[in-house]
Amino acid sequence: MLEVIRDYFGLSPDRMLFEIQGMREQVARVLKSKGVNYNDLRAALVPDREKFEIALIFDTMKIEDSWYGYQVFERIIPLLDPRTKNSILVGDYIGENRKQETLFQAFRDAVYPVRRIDYQHSSQFYVVYINNLTDTAFQKLADGLMGYEAYVGYANTTYHSFFKTLLSMKLVNLCVKVGRKIIQGHEDDRDDAENVNMSGMPFEENGYDCISLRSDLEGVLLSYKIESPVFDGFEADREMSINAVNASPSTLDGFDVQVEEAKLAYIKGAKAGSMHHAGLEDVSSEELRAIIKEKLRSNYIYNMSYLEEHNVTKFSIIIEIEGKDGHPFRLMAALDYRPDDKILRLVTLY
Repeated sequence: MLEVIRDYFGLSPDRMLFEIQGMREQVARVLKSKGVNYNDLRAALVPDREKFEIALIFDTMKIEDSWYGYQVFERIIPLLDPRTKNSILVGDYIGENRKQETLFQAFRDAVYPVRRIDYQHSSQFYVVYINNLTDTAFQKLADGLMGYEAYVGYANTTYHSFFKTLLSMKLVNLCVKVGRKIIQGHEDDRDDAENVNMSGMPFEENGYDCISLRSDLEGVLLSYKIESPVFDGFEADREMSINAVNASPSTLDGFDVQVEEAKLAYIKGAKAGSMHHAGLEDVSSEELRAIIKEKLRSNYIYNMSYLEEHNVTKFSIIIEIEGKDGHPFRLMAALDYRPDDKILRLVTLY
């Protein structure tokens, strides 16, 4: 949405920075009036390399009610931990007929079936995606729905897969759960003093309080982005992310990565455990630079911040590599954004 506003009104990066910061202040103000600190939502809005993500799969052909989402959430909500912060996304596994074979293969490779699946067309499956889960919470969801016939399986979407990439393009944000509060968007012409359960899911019946704010604010600043490669034509997302904290945004194309020898030596000592598990304990600065640069287009950027006292703009990116044990291992790299030199300087890696 932000790039559409920018292009339609011909706004400069300075003006976009002003507008985005203004939207953030509005969101923080509205949420504070409803008992939620915006800064406390980070765990639900930013991937955590030590937490899990799950996609729960439901066969809508086994649900008689046309409002199948309600039937599904009647079973899911009691399984949620009322103390945690999570983003919940939903959607049908839709796709054109000519792409059905590709969709089926991605489904087959990623989904762990809990019963026999009569796969006829991708659109028969309804997906509920939940992030920021502990191992215990993950298993509670995966196992707790076994008695529901429409529940046919789940996918561990913590790590990259083609199925996860497909879901990133098909699912939409339902809500952010922060403790026993459910945050949703409501109509843009509705007063933000009101609270509406726009999805109609049975949250209140399960002891949750529903709060809401304008959808134009919620959609931009309270929607979790499932990790996905940056495809051609979608680079503006990065540009807008950086423009949220810096008046000199870029898509990062053509940027080089700088890994200082002293910084690498510090990381190898201070983050020895992570570096060992990632198989990077002996990595050289040039090798690490190449790894980070290669991975830059494989994911979104997060944790954008501007440190005024040092005139430094930073952001983070999750880097997924094959660990020492042969399984995927995730590292978080913090990078110092230097647009004048077209350099991203490694700040830390863990």
